Amino acid sequence: MRGAEGQCVRTRDVLAMLPRGFRGGIDQRSRRPHALSFCYGRSLACVALLLLASCYDPMIPRASTATLDDSGSDGFVQVSAGKEHTCAVTAAGTAYCWGSNEFGQLGAASDTVKCMREDRPIECRRAPVAVATTLSFRLIRAGGAHTCALATDGRVYCWGDNLRGALGDPAVRTSAAPNPVVSSETFVDLSVGGNHSCALRGDGAAFCWGSNLDGQLGIATVGAGAAVPTQTQTSQRFVSLAAGERRTCARLGDGTPFCWGAIWVTRQNGVEVTRSQGLPLRLVGAPVFAAIAVGSHTTCGVTPDDRAFCWEANPTGSMGDGSRTGSTIPKLVNTSLRFVRISVGAFHSCAIGEDGFAYCWGSDASGQLGVSPASLDGRCGAPAAAGTSCAVTPIRVMGRRIYSEITAGQGDHTCALTLAGNIYCWGAGALGQRGDGRTTNEWSPTKTRSP
Repeated sequence: MRGAEGQCVRTRDVLAMLPRGFRGGIDQRSRRPHALSFCYGRSLACVALLLLASCYDPMIPRASTATLDDSGSDGFVQVSAGKEHTCAVTAAGTAYCWGSNEFGQLGAASDTVKCMREDRPIECRRAPVAVATTLSFRLIRAGGAHTCALATDGRVYCWGDNLRGALGDPAVRTSAAPNPVVSSETFVDLSVGGNHSCALRGDGAAFCWGSNLDGQLGIATVGAGAAVPTQTQTSQRFVSLAAGERRTCARLGDGTPFCWGAIWVTRQNGVEVTRSQGLPLRLVGAPVFAAIAVGSHTTCGVTPDDRAFCWEANPTGSMGDGSRTGSTIPKLVNTSLRFVRISVGAFHSCAIGEDGFAYCWGSDASGQLGVSPASLDGRCGAPAAAGTSCAVTPIRVMGRRIYSEITAGQGDHTCALTLAGNIYCWGAGALGQRGDGRTTNEWSPTKTRSP
C-alpha cells in the first residue's frame, strides 16, 4: 500500500494490521481459507487487504486484463492434490474431483474417453466433477489412489482404493462413492498419505488407518496395518497433523513437532535409506512450528515467524536450502522470503509468501515448479534424476496472481487457490489432474475449468 508520502509499506506491516488469526487469507484458528468474502462491511481485515492489493502492480492474467484476480469466482475454499488426482470443496460444502479415476477415487463417473498412462488407458475426468453424494464437506484430502473428506457433522468418509485399508472399512475393496469409515468418533482435522489416512479428534487424539509398513499409523507393531481408525499410541494431544506417502507428523499446541513412519537416515549409492518408527517421536533439533507439511521424501514446516524449514531426503533440492544433500535436522530454506502456507509433494515443495505469491523448489520433471524450464538452467548443477532440471532454492511461480492456499501433489503437479476462489494448476496432466481439459504437461499455471 502507499503511505502518506507515497511510499510502499512492507507486506509484514500490512499483515500486522489484520485481526489476530488472519494470515495470508487464512484463519489460523479454523485453518480454513478466507476468500474475498471475508471482507465484509468496513472491517479492518477488508481495509487492510485492499490496501495491500494497491501496493502491487496490477496482475495481468492470460486475457491481458489488469485485475487483482480473475473475473468471477468458482466458489472453491479448499483444494488438495493427490498423486494423480485433485479434489476441492466449495463454500457450500460441495466436493469436486478430477484426474485419475482408476480406483474410483473421484467419487463420480469417468469420462467416456479414457486418459493414457504411458500406453495404458486409465479411467479419468479431465475437468471437475461433483462427487456423487448429498453430503456437505468442510475439508477434503486427495491421497495416492484414495480420497477422504470431513463432513460438516465431523464424520469422515473415504472412497477409492482400499487395498491396504486406507478407506477405513474392511468390507470394501474399492469404493466409487463416499463411504463412512467404521468408527463412532467425530473429528476436527484430516490428512491422507499414499496408502493411509489419519484424523484428529476434538481432544487432540490422533487416529490412523491403512498401511503400516513403515509405522505410519503410530502404533507399536510396525507392518501390521489397521482396516479401521485406530488411536495412535501416545499420550500426546495434537492440534494438527499431516500425512505423507509413508509417514505422519503432528504438532502440539506449543508447536513441538512429532513424527512417525518412514524416517530418513541417509543416502547411500543413490538410494534414500529410511528406518521405521512405529510410535510418535519428538523431532530433535527442530524449532516450534505453526504448520507442518509431509511429502513423499521431504518434510517441511513453517515457524510462527513465517520462516520455512525442511529436512529428510533432498535429491532434487526439495529442501530448498541450496543443496541436494539430505538432513535429519530441519534446515532453514535458503531465502529471505517469509511464508504463510507450505506443501510438499513427491520431489518438490511449494509455499505461499507473505506477499501472496506462490513459490516452488525441487524437481521440475513435469513443470510442477510453475516456471519456464529455461529459467532453471544451471540452478542445480549436475542433473538431479535422469536429467531432470530442478531448483534448489525457492523460485516464484509464473504470473502475478495472489493465492490463499497451495498444494503440491504426490505426483508431479501443483494446484493453488486464488483469493477469488478459483483454482490454478501446473505440472503433470496426462490423467487430467490439472482439471483444465488437457492431458499435456504444462509449466504455466492454467485455470481449472469451472464446475
